[in-house]
Amino acid sequence: MTFYLLALSILCVFPYCKVSIIKQPLWLWLMALSVVSGYVEHHIEAVGLVGIVVYVALYHGALYIKQPIIRAISSTAFIVSSLALAVHAVPGFNNLPIVINELITSDAIPYTLYANFDKGMAGLLVCAYFFSKSQTTKTLDTTIPLDATTASTTASNTTTANIVTTNITTAKTSTITKLKQPFFIIICTVLATLTVALMIGLVGFSPKVPGFWLAFIAINLLFTCVAEEAFFRGLLQTKLSQLITVKRLAIFAPLITAVVFALAHFIGGWSYVLVSGVAGFGYCYIFYKTQRLEWAILCHWLVNVSHFFLFTYPMIGKVAPL
Repeated sequence: MTFYLLALSILCVFPYCKVSIIKQPLWLWLMALSVVSGYVEHHIEAVGLVGIVVYVALYHGALYIKQPIIRAISSTAFIVSSLALAVHAVPGFNNLPIVINELITSDAIPYTLYANFDKGMAGLLVCAYFFSKSQTTKTLDTTIPLDATTASTTASNTTTANIVTTNITTAKTSTITKLKQPFFIIICTVLATLTVALMIGLVGFSPKVPGFWLAFIAINLLFTCVAEEAFFRGLLQTKLSQLITVKRLAIFAPLITAVVFALAHFIGGWSYVLVSGVAGFGYCYIFYKTQRLEWAILCHWLVNVSHFFLFTYPMIGKVAPL
């Protein structure tokens, strides 16, 4: 029950879910229920419970404290805490094992899959932080002076019918155009990543449907891709984009983020770093073009799912060094 509640909370944190209960978003109630359930089911120990309380307090401080210095300290502590949770450095969590040291294919290295409450919690609150900050920015950017709106009302009434018709047609065309670009980037990212992995001998073509496939696709999406994309794209790339104010240098934000993402996978060896860099640039570029975290998450998940079902997973046992 614990992980189902946390998964529902992660789904509800996205802007499409606008349900609130007693002026609090639904995801927050589901998160609280998942924490209570985790403690009752012994997935969370007392020290982990304390860590979660502190972490949630830092999240609220990073968003709502008005004093700039204190808010900056809270934001830094929140980001560091998010990273610590994501890499399992915070004690007090007994994550749920799904498979342990299983050989998915005979030539692969053993694979272990956990449903990680700590990483899922980090992904949830970093997403909530990102969406809250994004909403604030959009509100500020789209605010129209009241006097200008009032002055233009009379003139606009005479052409309303024509404008509405034109706007509907334009909206349909715009929607199709907006969808084409991210889907093209996703296809290119999947093909480029897996082609490079094949070329350097990191994986082999090995179609399969392991028995735990449903658990994999759910856990990988909600507890892995959401957390990693929220941190690397939602926090790191967004911050770099804010720091790099020269327009012609803006591409350096996704480039730097892709390098950091690749190096974060060094434990798999340099071949894995290279493939992660190719994939990471695709995730960074789709976020750069759309400014939508959802597209980066979807792109990341589809690369992982394609790898899982069609190729050696996670990699061939003896990979030739680069």
